Amino acid sequence: MKVMFVGAHPDDAEIYAFGTMFAYAERGAEIVLVLATAGEGGLTARSKHQPLAQTRRAEAEQAAAMLLARIVALGLPDGALPPLRMPLLRRLIELFADEKPDVILTHCPNDYHPDHRVLSGAVALAAADHFPVFFVDNMKGRNFKPTHYVNIKDYQAQKMLALRQHQSQKPRRYVLAATALAEERGFEATGKQGALMEGLRFDPTPAFKTADQLFPRGTISAPPVLYHRPDPAPESAPISACAT
Repeated sequence: MKVMFVGAHPDDAEIYAFGTMFAYAERGAEIVLVLATAGEGGLTARSKHQPLAQTRRAEAEQAAAMLLARIVALGLPDGALPPLRMPLLRRLIELFADEKPDVILTHCPNDYHPDHRVLSGAVALAAADHFPVFFVDNMKGRNFKPTHYVNIKDYQAQKMLALRQHQSQKPRRYVLAATALAEERGFEATGKQGALMEGLRFDPTPAFKTADQLFPRGTISAPPVLYHRPDPAPESAPISACAT
């Protein structure tokens, strides 16, 4: 089985789907990580010794090695995918025809980042009815409704270690955000504290009416009614020091 994650930037896979990737890898799947850009537009401090793109590629390679994954770099400019829709689409059509993945994961169509949104649409068009596409969560889970939840509790520590390989991006903020989202999705799916899940969305197509057999071990379908954490009780008004 070949599983492909198509991300706009280095570290996108680690943030949104590396728990799922570890679950696939344990199943014996071949993992391919596609980087549409080299992430050279990152806003962190630049090294005096090498271009940021080179730093970020090395970081991505370190994380990919944890999965024994192969990286494919498309080499498009960071932050400039919207005006490059057609070249991007052609590259993806060629890539999918060459690689023939069994399943493709990519960004959600309504993601906050323009590069992510454009890439999502291009992946869906390039995949057509030849390859099933799973969409990964949005940052902080905003405006995303999973159809499936992947249990990543056994892989959470490895996922966080992979994220920390991206030191140029000051990954602590992403470690905290990804952990909070996994906890939220875990409770949403099971109603249990301590459950850790990554949310995926699969929208059926004429050729792929179901894809249950393509999800990794530990995946559950979204329950009819999701669990939600109760709102915290309001704090009681402080007692005045002069009350009698």
